[in-house]
Amino acid sequence: MFADKTMKVSCPKCNSVIPAAQINVATDVAACAKCGEVFAVSSIVAKQDVSPEFDINDPPAGAWFYDDLRGWRIGASTRSPAAFFLVPFMCVWSGVSLGGIYGTQIAKGEFNLGTSLFGIPFVLGMLFFGAIAVMTVWGRIDVIGQDSGGRLFTGVGPFGWSRRFKWSEITRIDEDVLGYEYTGSNGKVVALVGKTRLKFGSMLSDARRYFLLQGLRVLHRRSALVGVTRET
Repeated sequence: MFADKTMKVSCPKCNSVIPAAQINVATDVAACAKCGEVFAVSSIVAKQDVSPEFDINDPPAGAWFYDDLRGWRIGASTRSPAAFFLVPFMCVWSGVSLGGIYGTQIAKGEFNLGTSLFGIPFVLGMLFFGAIAVMTVWGRIDVIGQDSGGRLFTGVGPFGWSRRFKWSEITRIDEDVLGYEYTGSNGKVVALVGKTRLKFGSMLSDARRYFLLQGLRVLHRRSALVGVTRET
C-alpha cells in the first residue's frame, strides 16, 4: 500500500507548498503562485537517483520488504563478521572489568570505594561494546510505514530503540556520514530528511544499506505520485 493522501509537493525555488489546484499530473506541470516558478512534477518526485536495475521485491540476503493492507515494512539484519572479533573481545573485557575489579572484592568480602569507582568506565565500556556485539549477532533495523506515519526501529527482537516520524513530511532520503565509525562499519548511514534528520544503518553491510536507501526512495516516489494523483 503506497498511498499517502497528505504527501506534499513543494516549489524547488521558494520551497512553498503547491496547492492541488495548481498541479496537473496529466501534463506533468505545476506552478507556484508565490514566486511564479513553473516546473515538472516528476522532477520533484523523482529527483533522487534510483537505479533502473533496482528491484525492491528482490532484497539481498539479510534484508526484507513486506507490503500489505496495514502498511509496508523494509529492513535488514545488522549481523556481521565483526561478531567474530567483538564477542571474544567482550568476554575478555568483562573478565577484566567485572572479575578483576569487582570479583576480587566479592571473593574477599571487602569493599574498596576507590577501586569500585575506577571500574565504572570499564563497566560502561562493557555495556556499550556489549550492545554492539549483540547487534552484530542478532540485531535488525526496520523502517515501518502506515498511512502518513512511520517508525524506525533498531534493536534485537522486541527490544530496542524506536523513533517515530511523519512519512508525509519526509522530503528526501540521503546517504550520509555518521561522523564516527563502529567496528566493522564504514561510517555511512541512511538519512530520512524532513523537519528532522533521522540517521540509521551504520552497522549494515554495503549491500543491505544500499537496499534500504534505494527501497525507501522507491517508496517515497510512489507515495508522492499517488498522493498528488489523489489530491488532483
